[in-house]
Amino acid sequence: DQDRCPWITRSYPKTSQNIDIKMKTEEYFFRTAALAFIILLCASYSNHFDNGFYFDDYHTIVNNIHIQKISNLCRFFKDSETFGTNPDNRTYNPVLVSLNAIDYWIGGGLNPVAFHISIFLSYLVLGILLYFFFKKIFDISFKDKWNHWFALFSTAFFMQHTANAETINYIIMRSDSFSTLMIVASFILYLHPKTRSFRLHYLTFLIGLGTKETGLIFVPLLIIYILLFEERMSLWGPLIITKNFKKDLNLIKKTAPIFIFSIVVFSCIRKFSRQGGLFPDGGGNTVSSLTEMTSWHLNISWDYLVTQWYVIAHYIGNFVLPLDLSVDTDFSLITNFYDRKIWLSLGLILVLVIIAFYTSRKKETRPISFGILWFFFALAPTSSFIPFGQIANDHRTFFPYIGLVLAVGWWISWQIIRLRDSETGSRITLSIIAALVLTIIGGHAYGTYQRNIIWDSAESLWRDATVKAPKNGRVQMNYGITLMAKSNYKESEKYLEKALEMMPHWSYAHINMGILKNALGRPQEAEQFFKNALRYHPLNPACYYHYANFLHKQSRSKEALKLLRKGMQISHNYSKFNELYNILTLASENSLKQLISQEEKIDEKPQATDYLNLSLKYYKSGEYRRCISACRKALQLQPDYAPAYNNICSAYNAMSEWIKAESACRRALKINPDYLRAKNNLQTALLGNSSADEK
Repeated sequence: DQDRCPWITRSYPKTSQNIDIKMKTEEYFFRTAALAFIILLCASYSNHFDNGFYFDDYHTIVNNIHIQKISNLCRFFKDSETFGTNPDNRTYNPVLVSLNAIDYWIGGGLNPVAFHISIFLSYLVLGILLYFFFKKIFDISFKDKWNHWFALFSTAFFMQHTANAETINYIIMRSDSFSTLMIVASFILYLHPKTRSFRLHYLTFLIGLGTKETGLIFVPLLIIYILLFEERMSLWGPLIITKNFKKDLNLIKKTAPIFIFSIVVFSCIRKFSRQGGLFPDGGGNTVSSLTEMTSWHLNISWDYLVTQWYVIAHYIGNFVLPLDLSVDTDFSLITNFYDRKIWLSLGLILVLVIIAFYTSRKKETRPISFGILWFFFALAPTSSFIPFGQIANDHRTFFPYIGLVLAVGWWISWQIIRLRDSETGSRITLSIIAALVLTIIGGHAYGTYQRNIIWDSAESLWRDATVKAPKNGRVQMNYGITLMAKSNYKESEKYLEKALEMMPHWSYAHINMGILKNALGRPQEAEQFFKNALRYHPLNPACYYHYANFLHKQSRSKEALKLLRKGMQISHNYSKFNELYNILTLASENSLKQLISQEEKIDEKPQATDYLNLSLKYYKSGEYRRCISACRKALQLQPDYAPAYNNICSAYNAMSEWIKAESACRRALKINPDYLRAKNNLQTALLGNSSADEK
C-alpha cells in the first residue's frame, strides 16, 4: 500500500469519505508536527535572550555612537564610517547598521534582549521560507506526496543545528543570518512566476547585499539553479556549452540581467567601503616595495587557500557532529604543502565535488548536486584565495550549511521513497528512520541549549575557547580580561602574557596589559604598554581612549586631553571619547582654578617647599609653564634648591625644549652631583636634543 504514511498508523477503507478523513488527519498530524518543531526551537533558544555583547559587538554596537540616534538611518546609506569605531574594520553594510540602530531604539539603549528578540524573529521567518524553498526544490526533482514531510524535517534539522547557535548568539553576526534570510527570500520570489515577472527578487538581493557582501553569492547560486532545474543541464560533461544555440541563448537571457546588475551594484558598494590592510597575524606586517608586497601577498594567498581545505573539512566535521564549536579558533596557516591534513581534506572536497557533478545527471538527484555546490559557493568568500585575519570561524557556516542540509536531506528522502516503493520496504523500517531523524533533531536542540549556556557570560565563553583554541592569542587575552574584572590579577596576568607571546604586535593585548599593570600599582610599566599599543596600531581608537583614561587617573589631564583629541580625529564615533572628554575638560578647569587659588595662598606666606610641591601638581595637570614659574619662585627663596631645577628640567622635557631642560638639569647636578632623578632627566634631554638634530 503506497498510500501509507509512517507517522499515521491508522488505516481506512478506500472510499471517497474515508480518503477525505485520511487527508484531514494527515494534515492535522503535519500541522501538529510543524507546531511541535517551532515549540522545540523556541525552547532550545529560550535561555539565550539575555546573553551579552562580545568581541566585534563592541566596535560595531557598544561603542558606536551613530546607532544611538534613530535619525541617522539615512546617513547609514551615505557614510561607511557609521559601521563602527574601528577604521580598519569598516565596510559598507547600511542595512546591518540600520538593524542595530532600530534595536537600540526599541530597547532604549544597549539592551541585548531587544537585539536577540529581533534576531530570533528573523530566524523564525527564515525557517518558514526554508520549508517552502526545500519543498519546491523537492517537487521539481520528484513529485511525491511525502515531500512536505521531507521539507519539514530538513528545515527542522537546519533550524536546530547546534552550529547555528554560534551565529544567533553573536549579535553582530546577524549579518550572516539576515543576509541568508534575504538570499532564501530572493529564491522564493524568483520561484513564484508573478513576483519573478516584477523582478522583486532584485529587491531582496539588494537588501541582502547591504547586510553583508556574501549576499552576492545569490547570483552564482541562481545561475546554478537555472542550469540544473530550468535548463536541466548536466554538469557531468560539457558544463555550459550544449551545442544547442537556442538553449544557450535562452540561458544567457535568463542569467545575464542579474549578473550584470550584481556587478554594477557591487562596484558601487566597494566605493563606499573602507577596509584596512591585510594582516592575518593580527597586525604589524610591513613591506618595503611593491614587488615585495606582491610576493608576500601571493604567498599568503596560496597558504591561505591550502589551509582552507583543512578548514572546510573541519566545517564538514562540525556539520556531522558539532562538538568542537568555539567563539574563536586557533587555526594557523599551513605552509608545508606536503602536510597530510591538507591532502586528506582535499580528497574529501574532491569526493563531494565528484558527487555534485555525478548527481547532476538525473532530475531526481539534482537537489544533492545543488546542495553541495551551494555549500562550496557560500564558503567561497572566506575560504578561497582572499585571506582573512581570522582563518576560520564557526559562525561562517550558517549560510553554507543550508546547502548541506538540502543535499543530505534529499538523499535521505530519496532513499526513503525508494525503500517505501520497493517490495522489501516495511512500515517498521520507515518508522525507525523517522525516529532516528527525530532523535538527531532532538540532540541538536539539546546541544543548542547547552551552547547558549556557554554564551551566557564572557567568562564561560572565553574559558571554553581557551580549552578548544589554546594557541589563539585573542582567546587568551579575552579570558584574561574576564579574570581581571573579578580582580584575579595573578591569573589574568598569566593569560595576558600568553596573548602577548602569541601576538606581540597586537594593540589590544598591550592595552589590556597596561590596564592590568596599573591595577597592580605599576603605572610606569602600564604607560609603556599603552605607548606600545599606540605604536603598533595608531589607527585604533581604543589605544587613545585607554591611554588617555590612564593619564587622567594619574592627574595628567592636559596630556590626556591632547591624546583624546587625536583619537577623536581618527574615530569621532567612538562613544567613550565624548564621556571622557567632558570629564577631562571639567576636571582640568576645576583643577587649574584650585591650583591658582593654592598659589595665591602660598604667596601670602611663601615657602620654597610649598612652591616645589605646587610645581609637581602643575606638572601632573600638564601646566608646564606654571610648573616652571612655581619653581622659580622657590629658587628666589632658596637659590641652591636642586629639586626645583630638576622640576624645571622635567617641565622643559615635557615641552620638548631640550636645551633649556639640559641647562636646568646641569645646574641641579652642580648643586648635588649624586641627584639620580636629575641625571635621568638630563639623559632624556640629551637624547631628545640628539633626535631633534638628526631630524
